[in-house]
Order: sequence, then structure tokens, then C-alpha cells
Amino acid sequence: MWIFLKKFYRDLGESKGQFISVLAVVIIGVMFYTGLNSALENLSESGNKHFKDYRLADLWSSVYRAPEGVMKRIETIPGVQMAIGRIVRDVRISMPEKEATVRLISLPDEKSIIVNDIQLKSGSYFSMDASNQCIVSESFFKANRLSIGQTIEPIINGDRLKLKVVGTAKSPEYVLELRDGSEMIPDPTRFGVIYVKKSYLQSILDFKGSINDINVLLNQEGDIKKVKDELKRILKPYGVISTIERKDQISYSTFDADVTSLKSMAAVFPMLFFIASAVIIYITMTRMIENQRTQMGVLKALGYSNLDIMLHYQTYPLLVGILGSITGSIMGVFIVGSGLLNLFNMMYSLPIKETTIHGSLVLPAASLALLFCIAAGYNACRKELYLVPAQSMRQKPPASGKKMFLENISLLWERINFSWKIILRNLFRYKKRSAMASVGIIFSMALLLVAFGLKNSIDDLMRVQFSEIQKYDIKISFSKIMNSDELSFIRSIDHIQSIEPILESGMEITNGWMKKDIGLIALEKNSTLYGVLDKDGKPVALPQEGILLPERLLNTLDLQIGEKAYLRSFYPGKNEEKDKKEVNVKGVIAQYTGQSAICSADYLDYLLKEGLVTNAAYITLENPEYEKEVIDQLRDILTISTIQSKSEVVANNEKMLESMNSVIVFMILGAGILAFAVIYNIANINIFERRREIATLSVLGFIAGELKSVVFNENFFISSFGIIAGIPLGRFLLEIVIKMQTTDNMQLPVVLNLSSYWMAALLITIFTATANLLLTKKIISINMVESLKSAE
Repeated sequence: MWIFLKKFYRDLGESKGQFISVLAVVIIGVMFYTGLNSALENLSESGNKHFKDYRLADLWSSVYRAPEGVMKRIETIPGVQMAIGRIVRDVRISMPEKEATVRLISLPDEKSIIVNDIQLKSGSYFSMDASNQCIVSESFFKANRLSIGQTIEPIINGDRLKLKVVGTAKSPEYVLELRDGSEMIPDPTRFGVIYVKKSYLQSILDFKGSINDINVLLNQEGDIKKVKDELKRILKPYGVISTIERKDQISYSTFDADVTSLKSMAAVFPMLFFIASAVIIYITMTRMIENQRTQMGVLKALGYSNLDIMLHYQTYPLLVGILGSITGSIMGVFIVGSGLLNLFNMMYSLPIKETTIHGSLVLPAASLALLFCIAAGYNACRKELYLVPAQSMRQKPPASGKKMFLENISLLWERINFSWKIILRNLFRYKKRSAMASVGIIFSMALLLVAFGLKNSIDDLMRVQFSEIQKYDIKISFSKIMNSDELSFIRSIDHIQSIEPILESGMEITNGWMKKDIGLIALEKNSTLYGVLDKDGKPVALPQEGILLPERLLNTLDLQIGEKAYLRSFYPGKNEEKDKKEVNVKGVIAQYTGQSAICSADYLDYLLKEGLVTNAAYITLENPEYEKEVIDQLRDILTISTIQSKSEVVANNEKMLESMNSVIVFMILGAGILAFAVIYNIANINIFERRREIATLSVLGFIAGELKSVVFNENFFISSFGIIAGIPLGRFLLEIVIKMQTTDNMQLPVVLNLSSYWMAALLITIFTATANLLLTKKIISINMVESLKSAE
């Protein structure tokens, strides 16, 4: 076998560039596979373990007020393993640099096993020494630079409450610490969770013997639909605000969507590179074997078996597969995997483990890489091995010349210059190879469009959500329902240009057997601070009667515009079946975060019979530079429970989304390597096979530039075809990727700007030009005498 190794080493030395380029494609494919799967495994394993160890609930139900004794009835529901009743209240807290909202949640006075338990990260659980102790979510604690033993002062019912921080914790309920579905990305400086002794919170809120939040964990036999219906029936007299399943809970549903998205991406994107690498290896090996056809015949004549020769030629794809698997696995785990986990650590409050190389990740990636490489090598060899030695030792007859269809169109053919005639004839003479070469460019174009499309979609969401929908500068919420006329004292604050009252209410919407708990936003008739847009981004007039729904909610409830649905309020005394109101669906609105219906304030008065009341308001400023001054004055109004600055929300979202740029850069880099490798290999083969033709053209008087154009323009033609064919595939993949990101609480629009098509096409052209540039020397350095005598 020593002779084969020497021959392989010599062959490899003659095609170093081709070997490196195809190796790079395999490395990228394995890197994506191991990196995505490494991040997926760590995220999924950490999350599922956290949910199990700390007993994430299967059902959450919020009520206005219920006696604690109701928990005994709930615990007896068939299928319920454990349940807990607690108090939950959102309140405002003044931090040194900004206003924040905290969610106060009661915990048992003494540590016990409960649903939605906490994982203590520092400090200790409540002691018996004092009642005003609290445990703060770790992310809020760190973001606001709090310390153990420090006293914080949330505002409850207009009074500042002093709470002493005794510990920090993580919770399975808030792995993604969002206040509600209207938020896209956590901002721990503005929202956090604070756990307080149950007896103390009941006393402060005048909730003695009462609860307003019930969490239920099911056993393996529990039927969630039946338990949910029974839970609603038991809690109905106490004013059910909402009842949601685990799959719809904001934190869990977003986590689950990210895991599902990673699974799909880990299955699709590496496969593009593996297929492309197989195509390149097949083309390269076919060329190598055809050029060594005589040597194969000699080896067979000397007694070497087909298996010996096959194994020799499989050394090339085997080496590519092995080196690509090892290098790609290391880079995938420690570059892509670590990068994604850093991104997840910024978003999720999870005990995510460090990235390590697992055999369960490397072996599938290596197996796939080797499978594609070996299959390509085998297909390239098998035809030549069936030939007898005498036939193999003869040169392969050239492909028969045929007229192209273009030659039959004399008016067109006569206008094509001589160089392009050569190029077109060569392309159509080797149609199979040209088509296979374009596969890599098609995949490269598709990847670029997905990368740019994700950026376009996120940018469009930010633009529409924060410029065309949320036109206000500040949003405030009140601790109680107020009459709209009572906002005059806020209007009088300096630098406030306008203020619009709104009412946000929980509702149950029903269409036949389909039900959904949603929010309802009631706007003033001539509202200018909240843009109501249709799915095409055009303004929609607020109907006097009826409601507007987001498209995904219409699909969930199987509703059409003009059809009727039923709304039931969660207010006590107005939540009976008989209190359901028939409403008309008047139109579809664009809503990328949350799932809320929109109606006029007058129409909500018809539904609730409460008059023109408000529990929140939108504010615009004379000039954004006065924002801090206005917020400082709003802080002193203790009936305001939350103050939300839009500029801070936008800044936080943009900061978080910047980290996604690294993912987009990786996709562009991978697409570039793929395009370069394909063009470099095809051009290399072209130059080698057409040495005699190029030498002949040189003798006939073609200058260096004309000789290069014969080869390089063919590459640009293949790239152009790949660009055009890659557009529908890229658009299709983008729609799949964005669909995988969609949850009940967030939906990305599918946006691919015209500039992105041009940018992707330009990058493919640059990658092609770079490959051509590196091959210029090979054309210039062709020895005319040797090339013209090669057939002899």
C-alpha cells in the first residue's frame, strides 16, 4: 500500500487549493451541526432539569380575590399532584437611576416543597426574626447593584414599603423575566421579581385569608383540559382574570420556541454544507479519476484489485471528512456553541452549563460528513472501475459536439462574440457539472438571504412597533381604576404635550368551542398615540362598534372578518355566562408582541357598563430631552404603579439584538466560504482540462485578459444562474425560520428588502471575483508547448 500513499501525497500536493477549499466547506457544515446541537443540548437539558427540579406549574389561574380555603377543593381535582395559592401584585419601585416595576410574589413563611419553587443563589430563606424580608430575582439584583441586607422601598397602595433583602433566587416560572406579552426582551434594570413572606404580603395588601393567584402541577395521569375546566368552575365566583397552560406561559413558550427553532436550524443548515461538500468532492474526484484513467488501467493490469484502487481514491474524501469533523467539532462547540449560550445567558435566567465536547454530538456530525464525502468519492470511481485494463489505458473519448438551442436562433447567435460562444458551448457540453456547480451557489445565496432577511425582519418589527404603533414617549399604569377626567393633574405637568387615557382589561373571547384569554385595549376615538395598523402597515380606523384582532388570534379562533365572537369580562359580577357580549370582528391589525384586541373606549363602556374609566395612559413630550425631568415628577404621584419609558425599552431591545449580529456574520461567512469553494474548484478543473484549448487560443493571438475572460466569465455565468435560482429557496427558508420563531406572544414579520437581494448578489459576485483572482496565475503560467503536445 506504500505506493498508493506516495501517489496520494503527490496528488494532494498538486491540488492543495482544492483540498483546502472543500475541507473548509466540511468544517463549516460540522461547525454549524455541533455548535447548534451543543447549544440546543445545553439549553434544553438545563431548562428541563430546572423545570422539573423546581416544579414548574402546568396551570396558572389569576382571580380578583379568593379565600385560601378554595385550595383544598382544587387539590382534590383528579390529576392534580400539587397546588399552591399565593398573592401576586405588580408595583413601582424607585431605583437610583430609573423607575422600575417589580412583581411581588408571596412564598410560605417557612421553607417547604411547593409548585414554582425558587432556587436560592445567595443569602438565605426568610427567617423568623422579621416579617419584612424579601428574596430578589438574581438578574434584577445584579442589574441594579443591590446587596444582601440592603433595604428597598416598593410603592404599594400609595405607601413606600421597606423590605430587607435577605437572598437572591432563580425561578422556573421566570427563566425569561418579562412583565407581560407586550415585551420582547428582558430588561432586568426595569423589571424584576421580589418574593415576600405570605403572611406579611397578606397583611400589607389587606388580603388576610385570601389569595389572587393559583398554580397547579399535574401528575402523569392528569388531563390538562379537564383540570383547567374544573379549575375555572371552582374559581368562577371569585372573578377569574385568566387561566393559562404551561405552553402559553410567556417565559416557557418563548423558551420552548427557541429550542424548537434550534432543532430545525440544526437539521437544515448543516445539511446544505454537507450536500455542497459532496457535490464539490464528486466533481473534483471525477476530474481526478478521468485524468488518471490510464494510471488506473496500468494498476489493474499489474494485478491491483478494484477494492485496492477504490480504497486509494477514497483516501481523499476520507481525509477531508476526518479533518473536517475534528476541526469543525472543536470550532462548533467552542465558537458557535459558546456564542449562542452567551446569547441565551443574556436572555434566560437558567443554570446553563459550560460547553463541552460530547461524543453524542461529534459522532453524528462526523458520520454525516464522512457519509457524504465517501458516497461522493464512490460515485466518482465506480464507472471507471468497471472498465477492463485495456479500455482504461486508452484516453476517454471527448464528449460529442452538438448544436445548442441558441445556435438555432441565428439572429441571436450571430450577435454573440467569439469568447462567449466558447463559454456557452463549454457550459452546455458539461451540463451536469455546470448544474452541480450551481448547487453550491444556490445554497450560498439562500443562506445570505436568510441572514439578511432575519436582520430586515427584526429591523422592521422595531420600526413598526416603536415608531408607527407605539407613538408615545411614556406609558403609565395606575394602581386603581380612575375616571378619565382625573388625569388633568398629570396634563398640568411641565413639558407634557399630550396624554391619552386607555383601559387595559382581561377578557375571554369565544368562537364556538374555541376559547382564548386575551387583553383588550380601549382607545379614545381620535387616538393619535397608539397606531392601529393592518397587516400591510396601513392605518385602520377605530370602529365605533366591534373589535379589531391580530391575524394570529383570528387563525387560533378560526374567525374571519365580519364574523361574530363572544367576549366575557373577568370583572367579578360580570363574568357569568349570561354576561357574555356578542361582538363583531371588524378588521385585522398588525400586532407583533402580545395578543390583544382593540376597541373604542365607548364600545368598552357598552361591554362593561363602567363609564369612561382608565387604568393606564400614554404620554408624549414636547421634547425627548425633558423625559427624565417629567419622570421625576411622575415618581411623586403614588397612585401611578408603573412608569415605562419607550426610549429605554428601545435601547434595551437594540442592545440585546446587537448580539444577534454575530449569528448573522457566521451565516454570511459560511455562505462566502461555500461560494468561494465551489467557484475555486470548478475553475481549477476548467483550467486543467482546457489547457490545450487555452494554449491554442494564445497561439491564435488571444491576449492574457481575453484568455482569463474565457474561464472567468464562465464562473460569473454559473454564479449568476445560482443567484437567480437561490432567490426562491432563500425566501422559502426565511419563511420557515421566522415561522419557527413565532409564539403566541411574539411574531416576526417576513421582510426581505430589495437592497438585501442586491447585497447578497454583490457578495456572491465578490466571492466569485476573489476565486478568479487567485486562479489568474494558473492561466497566465500555462506552458503552451507542453499543453499543445499533451494529446500526444
